[in-house]
Amino acid sequence: MLEAPPSHPISMFRCYFVSASLNNKLYVTSGHGSNSDSPNSWNIYDSSSDCWSSLKNPMLTPDIVKFIALDGKLYTIHRTWNGLLFAGVYDPSCRRWQGMKNEIALCSCGPTVVVDGTLYMLDETQGTRLMVWQKETEDWVALGRLSHELTRPPCQLLAIGRSICVIGQGLSTVVIDVDKAAKVGGMLVCSSFGPNFDCENHSIISCKTITI
Repeated sequence: MLEAPPSHPISMFRCYFVSASLNNKLYVTSGHGSNSDSPNSWNIYDSSSDCWSSLKNPMLTPDIVKFIALDGKLYTIHRTWNGLLFAGVYDPSCRRWQGMKNEIALCSCGPTVVVDGTLYMLDETQGTRLMVWQKETEDWVALGRLSHELTRPPCQLLAIGRSICVIGQGLSTVVIDVDKAAKVGGMLVCSSFGPNFDCENHSIISCKTITI
């Protein structure tokens, strides 16, 4: 549930929304809101002014299922009512959204994370594979496979420095060094560990990193 401090109220409340942070701003859209305009608008929180603002949905359709902040822009992944996937990109500097090649939309099949300007995805459709987005060719390339026994999908991804943490059911965690992963083909070299408390059947809904 998205709420705001009383001193800086948001124009509407949302649940089941998608969000992304870019240039010290938090962008929120989609989901169910407190009024009928929620699917057709974005809410933006500016940390420098500590204020919320609203923006009319710049896209042709509100059916966005994922936000990705990359290269100073917001990439939007959409899924229509009949399951069709497509993608677009929004440039905050000119407030313009436009469609793009739909290959990036394949990231809807797994969790994603950005490490130093590079987009990674965990493909869970046939086992678990770590994929990397190639900007030049606008295509996904497999870095290598991960052991299904270690990853225990469904998983979420978390970036810490130059490492990607793959957190699966029961909080089982696999850590991948992306620099080493780029040099090794086949099965990825990684380290793994599990929690010391009983959470065998717990599934991860979402995970985030924060700076303290």
